[in-house]
Amino acid sequence: MESNESKNPTSYQTELNDGVAIVLARMETHPEEFFTTSTDKWKFIYHEYFRDAMTETEKGMIFDKIRQIRRSELTMKVMMVMTDGMKESESLAINKHKKLFPEPAVLAGGGRVTYG
Repeated sequence: MESNESKNPTSYQTELNDGVAIVLARMETHPEEFFTTSTDKWKFIYHEYFRDAMTETEKGMIFDKIRQIRRSELTMKVMMVMTDGMKESESLAINKHKKLFPEPAVLAGGGRVTYG
């Protein structure tokens, strides 16, 4: 694949590198690949060797996109913690309810329901 830099050597600072464009597009379509808990698949873009190859604009674009992804990840993590907490509370409430209001068969002693 021919890069933008090779098409016009004097415009390389104003055009986006093809590799950077691909990574930015991937960040848009598959942000979960860039979550802190994901694999090391994309960590190479942070290495000094590649950072030195990018313009300040390209670095800023990647940094801004990573910030967006991490902010989304933070929100998702908070929601997961809240949901897990609600599940625990719900489970405790159900167990408390069962203790306070046992099934009729339990009240009657044995497997049969007796009234009256």
